[in-house]
Amino acid sequence: MKSSRLFLCVLLTFLLLYLALPRIPFLGEGLAVYFAFAWLAFALIVLGGNVYAWLKERDKERQMDNRDEGQERKVKENSQRKKLRGTY
Repeated sequence: MKSSRLFLCVLLTFLLLYLALPRIPFLGEGLAVYFAFAWLAFALIVLGGNVYAWLKERDKERQMDNRDEGQERKVKENSQRKKLRGTY
């Protein structure tokens, strides 16, 4: 669930950049230029942080799935061993 929220944040950040970049005055004068580059820097930091968290969460979910599959396999092997022990 957290992974989908982080993916949504990444998509919304891209949307915000897509809508805002044409309107920000990068070639203006004075404080407007500083604001434009500061805004862009913060937007890229937000994007990078969300992408990093999304990838880490996705990796964690895959590890949990693999661990669950491994436990199911062990349970199945143990039940088969118990059946074989009972046949002697």
